[in-house]
Amino acid sequence: MKSLIGKAKHFFTERPVPSSVLQISSRYLCGLQASPTDRKIKNHFILPLDEGVIHPSLDKKNIRDAALLEKKLRENVEKLHLYNHKACLLIPELSQRTFVFALDSLPPSRQEREQIVRFRIKKQMPLLTDDTRISFDILETENGKKIVSSLAKAEIVRDFEDFFNQLRIKIRVISTPLLSLSNLIGGIKDKDFLLINLEEDSFSLIAVVDSVISLYRQKPLIVESTSQASLEIKVRNIVQEIQNTVNFIEDKEKKQIGTLWIRLEVLGSEEDVLKTLNENLSFPVKEVGSLLQMKLSKREKRILCPCLSQVL
Repeated sequence: MKSLIGKAKHFFTERPVPSSVLQISSRYLCGLQASPTDRKIKNHFILPLDEGVIHPSLDKKNIRDAALLEKKLRENVEKLHLYNHKACLLIPELSQRTFVFALDSLPPSRQEREQIVRFRIKKQMPLLTDDTRISFDILETENGKKIVSSLAKAEIVRDFEDFFNQLRIKIRVISTPLLSLSNLIGGIKDKDFLLINLEEDSFSLIAVVDSVISLYRQKPLIVESTSQASLEIKVRNIVQEIQNTVNFIEDKEKKQIGTLWIRLEVLGSEEDVLKTLNENLSFPVKEVGSLLQMKLSKREKRILCPCLSQVL
């Protein structure tokens, strides 16, 4: 799987992944530092964020309270000795868009390839601007080529880069939690499965068919309240989204999904979500964090596994 999914993890640059990795979302900021020699984790942190500090968006400013965010982060930057370090940053799923589409062939030059990719994306996003940052990977399949392309608006990327630059952290790689997670399942035996990243405000999904990415979906989750009833409605909607995807794969690809791999971060309700998914789906549901063999708590694995997958 690494040769097919893992290639797509560096989606704004293809430079090597630094040993320091940070992830920012609407409800927490986390990070870790790995040894450059044996890749063992030297330090890590998880910082809860108040609602409204980060507002993931493709079009609008994501960092809404930079002063508060800097205050909370500075102490941990010192703890991890991140000053003047090059780092990988995982941005919220809703701050970018990822597309998967098929092509019969591509021209040899990178510039011509990017023009074709932009043209295909613009069919789905007519208002795509010229300064939008786009990265893509070409996956060879038996039936042609699959393109996995991710994009984000330049001003959104600069906003993240400038914020961390003030803390003397140089962002050299930007990716997403879901594409990053694909590294952790590189050794599994399943060829047809779903990989899901479920957070408090977003749901993102990769469908893999014959060990090749077939579909990438992402959508916001509307949170009306934090009650148990609201959570149950949300989970039922997620089950329906999963079932719709499974039906689509069965109809289009003539394949059956064998397993659902999921990374959960829904603020203390993870066990309830897992229970409901297992009760309502006809295939096993497994946590991506269960693949990690290290001395971290279950909660730490759940939150940190996108970061960990960048360095392991």
